[in-house]
Amino acid sequence: MRNAVDLIIHPKRFFANSREREISIIAPIIILIMIGIVDGIVVAGLVNHTTIYDRLNPDAPVISATTMLFSMLMGSFSVYALILIQTVVFNLIMKKMGGTGTRKQAFYILGLASFPALVEGLIFLIFPQTIGLFQFENLHFVSLLIYNFLNIFNIWGIYLLIVGFAKVYDVSYKKASVLYLQFLIKMIPLFIIYLIAS
Repeated sequence: MRNAVDLIIHPKRFFANSREREISIIAPIIILIMIGIVDGIVVAGLVNHTTIYDRLNPDAPVISATTMLFSMLMGSFSVYALILIQTVVFNLIMKKMGGTGTRKQAFYILGLASFPALVEGLIFLIFPQTIGLFQFENLHFVSLLIYNFLNIFNIWGIYLLIVGFAKVYDVSYKKASVLYLQFLIKMIPLFIIYLIAS
């Protein structure tokens, strides 16, 4: 229990301690599966234009069990596949920078750094109206960009990612922050395409 509190309140101490002890990947796997399930339910609700409150109303459209199950399975699979790819790539990058971690530790860090995304998904599940908070008319890409840069859950996740790799792989924060640049690099071509198309 103290470890879970440390992850939230003292992530530097949490990841520094996890370098010294034998780690278990059960917690990251549970977090990733829960993210997939929660995201699947949120997406199924969006596709069917229903919210958690609508489901309490007998006149609301019903989301079929097949749609719900498919969304949860696809959500879990896509989240898990993305983390596995990032595990290999991020481990390789950190090794090239002189890091001393392993792929298991990379998966552990990425899984735990996904915890803020689970919190965000639960908020979207309970308060679905927050999903449209940044969807300004005709500015979907720009609003998505703003949302990704100002989203407190993204910032929290990036912080956990950088601290985790810095502490566990024994590299500087500057080197670990290179992992965040992959997000920025990904957004540049999308932004250029958006400007050309508009």
